Amino acid sequence: MAGGLPAQRTGQGDAQRVSDDQVRRARLAVANGALGVDDCVQLLDMLGLTLDEDGQAPVQR
Repeated sequence: MAGGLPAQRTGQGDAQRVSDDQVRRARLAVANGALGVDDCVQLLDMLGLTLDEDGQAPVQR
């Protein structure tokens, strides 16, 4: 991590996958900071934290 920012994911290897717990904690953080329901839904979608048709969050692909 350089300058306090995480490195961009390359999509290579399972070691760099986003875990279910990380997704859960990210969703809670977004919900806590959202200004309302619509804001929360929009932020979750933009961050890839909503479930797709396969039941997986895009951030975990």
